[in-house]
Amino acid sequence: MKSLVLLLAIVLAQTAAFADDAKSLLVQPGKVVAQPDLKQPLGAEWKAVKGTWEPKDGELVCAEVPADKHSAVLWHQVGLQSAVIECEFLFDGGKVFIIGCDSAKGHVGRVTITPKLARITEDASAVKGKTPPKVLAEATLDLKSGQWYPVRLEWTGDKMAACVAGKEIKGQNEKLTVPKARWWFAVGGAKVRVKNVKVCEGK
Repeated sequence: MKSLVLLLAIVLAQTAAFADDAKSLLVQPGKVVAQPDLKQPLGAEWKAVKGTWEPKDGELVCAEVPADKHSAVLWHQVGLQSAVIECEFLFDGGKVFIIGCDSAKGHVGRVTITPKLARITEDASAVKGKTPPKVLAEATLDLKSGQWYPVRLEWTGDKMAACVAGKEIKGQNEKLTVPKARWWFAVGGAKVRVKNVKVCEGK
C-alpha cells in the first residue's frame, strides 16, 4: 500500500511539473500553425538556411556545419505577431539552442539557451560589431547533456517570455512590436535534438 501511495505521489509531482512548464506566460495558445511529426521531410514553409536539419523518427536532428562559420538556422516562414512555440530539446554535443523571431529587415527578439543560462534579448536595435542586443531577462540553469528539457516561448506586443526546464523569464521592450515575418530555431555546436514541436497563434 505504501508503495502504491509513493508511486501516486511521484506521478502527481511529475504531472504538476509538466503543467508548470506548459502554463501560459503571456497569451493562450490559439490556432495551431505547425505541428510537424518529424518523421518525414518538413513542408515548404520551413527553410534550412544554415547547417543540417534532419527529421528522423520523430526528432529533428540539428547540427552546425563548420564550413558555414555560422550557427545552424531553420526558418519557419510564417509571420506571427503573437505566438506560442513549444518543443523539447536535448544537447547532444551542441551547447546552444535558440528560438527567435524576425521582421522583414532582420532579427527582433530571441531566447538563447545554454546548459547554464536562459536569456531573452531584443535584437532589433543591435548593430553587428557596434551595438549588442539588449538583455531583457535571464535565469541560471543546470542542464545536462543527453537529457530532454521542455521550452515554451511566447511573444505578443512589446513582451516576450519563456519557460525553460521550469524556469520562467519575461522581458519587455518597444522594439519587440516590430511586425514579424518569420520565426526560427538555431543551434550552435555539434548536435542538438528537438522533438514535440508545436506552434500556435497567441490569443
